[in-house]
Amino acid sequence: MLSCFLLPHFHDIECNTDSDRDALLSFKSQLSDPKNSLSGWTLDSNPCIWSGVICSQVGERVQCLGLSGLELSGKLHPRLSNLTYLNLLDLSHNNFHGEIPHEFGNLHRLLALDLSSNNLGGKVPSSLGNLISIENLVLARNRFVGEIPTEIGNLRTLSYLELSENYFSGEFPISISTISSLESLSVSKNNLSGKLSQNFGHALSSLTFLSLAFNSFDGVIPNSISNASNLQYIDLANNKFNGPLPLFNNLLNLTYLALDNNFLSSTTSLTLQFFDSLRNSTLLNMLRINDNYLAGELPSSFANLSSDLKLFHVGHNWLTGNIPHGIKKFQNLLSLSFENNCFTGELPSEMGALQRLQDIDVHGNRLSGEISNIFGNLTNLYTLAMGNNQFSGRIPTSLRQCKGLFSLDLRMNRLIGTIPKEVFQLSSLASLYLAKNSLHGSLPNEVGTMTQLETLDVSGNQLSGNIPKEIESCFSLKTLVMARNKFSGAIPTNLGNLAYLQTLDLSSNNLIGLIPVSLEKLRHIQTLDLSFNQLEGEIPINGVSMNISQFHFRGNNQLCSSNKEIMQNLGVLLCTVGKRKKKILVPIILAVVVATALLISMLLLFWTTTPRRKKINERKTGVSVAPFRGLPQKISYGDIRIATNNFAAENLIGKGSFGSVYKGVFSFSTGETATLAVKVLELQQSKASRSFNTECEVLKNVRHRNLVKVITSCCSIDYKGQEFKALVLQLMPNGNLDVSLHPENESGGSFLNLLQRLNIAIDVASAMDYLHHDCDPPILHCDLKPANVLLDETMVAHVADFGLSRFLYQNRPERQSTTLGMKGSIGYIAPEYGFGSKASTEGDVYSFGILLLEMFTGKRPTDEMFKEGLNLNKFVSSMDENEVVKVADRRLIEDYEYSTQSSNSDDRSSGFDSNTHWLHKAEECIAHVLRVGLSCATDQPKKRWSMREASSKLQAIKHSMLSF
Repeated sequence: MLSCFLLPHFHDIECNTDSDRDALLSFKSQLSDPKNSLSGWTLDSNPCIWSGVICSQVGERVQCLGLSGLELSGKLHPRLSNLTYLNLLDLSHNNFHGEIPHEFGNLHRLLALDLSSNNLGGKVPSSLGNLISIENLVLARNRFVGEIPTEIGNLRTLSYLELSENYFSGEFPISISTISSLESLSVSKNNLSGKLSQNFGHALSSLTFLSLAFNSFDGVIPNSISNASNLQYIDLANNKFNGPLPLFNNLLNLTYLALDNNFLSSTTSLTLQFFDSLRNSTLLNMLRINDNYLAGELPSSFANLSSDLKLFHVGHNWLTGNIPHGIKKFQNLLSLSFENNCFTGELPSEMGALQRLQDIDVHGNRLSGEISNIFGNLTNLYTLAMGNNQFSGRIPTSLRQCKGLFSLDLRMNRLIGTIPKEVFQLSSLASLYLAKNSLHGSLPNEVGTMTQLETLDVSGNQLSGNIPKEIESCFSLKTLVMARNKFSGAIPTNLGNLAYLQTLDLSSNNLIGLIPVSLEKLRHIQTLDLSFNQLEGEIPINGVSMNISQFHFRGNNQLCSSNKEIMQNLGVLLCTVGKRKKKILVPIILAVVVATALLISMLLLFWTTTPRRKKINERKTGVSVAPFRGLPQKISYGDIRIATNNFAAENLIGKGSFGSVYKGVFSFSTGETATLAVKVLELQQSKASRSFNTECEVLKNVRHRNLVKVITSCCSIDYKGQEFKALVLQLMPNGNLDVSLHPENESGGSFLNLLQRLNIAIDVASAMDYLHHDCDPPILHCDLKPANVLLDETMVAHVADFGLSRFLYQNRPERQSTTLGMKGSIGYIAPEYGFGSKASTEGDVYSFGILLLEMFTGKRPTDEMFKEGLNLNKFVSSMDENEVVKVADRRLIEDYEYSTQSSNSDDRSSGFDSNTHWLHKAEECIAHVLRVGLSCATDQPKKRWSMREASSKLQAIKHSMLSF
């Protein structure tokens, strides 16, 4: 979504509001508006006060139309092209369909056009090549077809072109690759084909972002891309490029390079040249060259890559030789992928020094030697895949240190010994593959503690003993494979209680007895294999509604069925009534006896241990005196996933512009737990990562009781290999100020009385005073509003969300950016920002003034009553000071009337009515606060109070109130 605040053109503006109104009403007339967002668009009102519309101050011509995310549907009306002074048109994230009218090419003053995330289709009109002033053109995530118009190459001021996730076909226009002003170019996820020009990159001197991924481009990747020397992000993955790895010299700012899933080839010497070309890319942190046809050895010079490297993927190639040494240099490495190559030798022991590693994948090679204890040092490991190699020896018990391990794959090796019970103490484990080794002994009873386990495969070993009944507690199991072992005894009775089970394979063991009747409850079962055991009795699968061809029972000569269809399909005998009674009588008697004995034992155990258990529980639920002690300075994606229960919807407590906030319960090294807030960034948004970096930069050095406390941060990779960023914050139990001021219904939220609102106002003023006057350089918040003010358990306010913040370099004006295109919140942004003024403390003061007026009037600045030129400032200032009760939040006055009626009856009987005096004092307090708000929110920046003056004045008002 683009901002509506763009620098207007003032020359030659004529007063023709009527034509603009007609164009907008024609557009509205064919729309579906389920949220009634455009209900204020009426024939008898000025369009300049309509929702989503911003006009020029001179001539009142429509310059901005921003209607993003309103669920609007319909077609784009050609008469929108009559808005000839339009600078910005943002209709993104709606349900518009049909084609782009070719008349849009007449919007010659348009600087930004965003139609992304709709259902628009057809061909993009070539007339868009007439938008000679346009800087941002965003058509992503639609259904456009045909070729990309070559006329787009005529847009010589274009800096941002986003055409991804459509159905464009044909070749990429050479004309676009000659736009020297282009900074970001994305055409990913289309059907484009053909070769790139061998001069691609020569003219793109400003380009920083290039994504051509998920198309069908072929041919050689031109080395000329290096001429775009400002490139930071290159994604050419999932195409049909062939030839050698390209050389990327001179890309000093490169941070992300993806060449995976192509047909690129290489030899040892060519790979060496490729790594040498990246020697000067000292900021590189993501490198993907997996899923190609690279051959030869991985040269040791790969250690010359950037020490900032976080992801290195070379899997699914034809690389040979040993994994070279020097890997310990990459202390920031999070994900390492060598899978499905031909590497030999042992894993370098220095890998154990990479303590931030979260994902290691070396499966499908010829690696050998014992698995050392180095993985015990990698406490942030999330996935460890070492299957299909030649590793020998025992499974190391040091794996118990990997508390956040999600997937462990050691199958198809030469491992011996028993399965350490420490493996089954990894409570976060969801996938465990130990198949096709030489493991022996029993399956530890600790398997029952693995409530998150979804897949367990121990097939093809020499495991023996009974299948532990504790496995019935693995409620998340979907796949259980224990075939080709030496398990004996009966199948656990309640195995059918595993409601999500889809695959159950216990074949080729020594199991005996009846098949548990509980298996009839397996509604999701797809494969059931109990063949080649010594099972007997009737097959209880009458209640299972599934393709019976996926059920296997052969090799059990004493099984039978009373269902003729099952008997015929599974090749078992027909059960006779007499036989069945005889066979089940003894087990039933034994079951009753055992159950009775077990019940008596449990009652005795409960009687003797209840007092002790109560004391233990009391100790466990005690409140920690140091709630954050033990929290690591850096946490992994796996830690956050566990704390938020895999980002469950019930833990979602808020959603902002760049991400979502979840409640998470973290377990600390002390054994204590604490509930914290986790702000997860949605990195697919173009500015989300910048917002994260800004917030980290601001909050890492500030300390104030009224600023939100950041406990730690996480810059990691999720289980899909995608970048993941999050902030862990102190949880604010009372939510944000916006919810308290404007509850969804009369009973919702908690009412804030006068003193509470005054205290919150002082808290916010104190925080802003600190940011403006006590930080070096001063910090500008740039998005102050009630939703960004959080309330803790004692109703103390904390200013939050610094994603749009800026530093005020007072002595270095060249580093001070303008607010052109800056996002913010309508109603709270200072008016001068609409004309490109530089960000300033006065802008924050204006936002604070509006917030103060909203707190004590109870009205949002975007309230429907504010139209025809009326706004919150004018609404308050229009009232005489003696009429403050008319603009004040009526709930504040009613609260004082109610709370003083009964308590002052004695005073009234004595002739003194303190109720009247209380009300008078409350009104006086509100009047003083509103005056502060107006002094802060005046239109002229130079006449606004500073935050220090506002804070001091509010403190004085509170002192006067309390002294009374």
